[in-house]
Amino acid sequence: MATDESLITDVMGSLLRRTIHYFDAELGMPLAELSNGCKCTPDSLFLYDMTAIIGVGGNINFLVAFSFESGLVDAIYSRTIDDLDVPAEEEQLYRESVVAEIVNIIVGNSTADYQLQDNNISITPPIVLSMAKRIHRTKGAVFICRGLKTEFGHMCIDLVGPSELFDSNLDYVR
Repeated sequence: MATDESLITDVMGSLLRRTIHYFDAELGMPLAELSNGCKCTPDSLFLYDMTAIIGVGGNINFLVAFSFESGLVDAIYSRTIDDLDVPAEEEQLYRESVVAEIVNIIVGNSTADYQLQDNNISITPPIVLSMAKRIHRTKGAVFICRGLKTEFGHMCIDLVGPSELFDSNLDYVR
């Protein structure tokens, strides 16, 4: 895993820029960055109501988590589905799919900003968690979080690595 501080800074900067642009251009939701807008302590990362997580590998190895307050998910969902007739029993599935797709687009586009010429970057399909969960920092883990806000609620973009420390449920691999 690359732990070079400048690469980590580049990755987070790209994710922030791409997220702010996407929300403004595609959803009509201006975002503002908050330096301490996440539920983050020195030892733990607290996730909001819905979180989409993507593994990024190659010249970097991180889990990227986008965590959203429910009010923001509601606004994203209503702007994305437009006039689709969604059966009530499938609404949660559609909400998760919308969040997963937006995060997939943002992370996928951001890889172009920090991909090294001779290295390929891989990304996993998003995993969506619909309940609050906490990630505890382990020795040697990279743990960076940045908060963003809209009039509809807050979100966090978090980098957690190395990704080998966690399984697909964000439980520690021993």
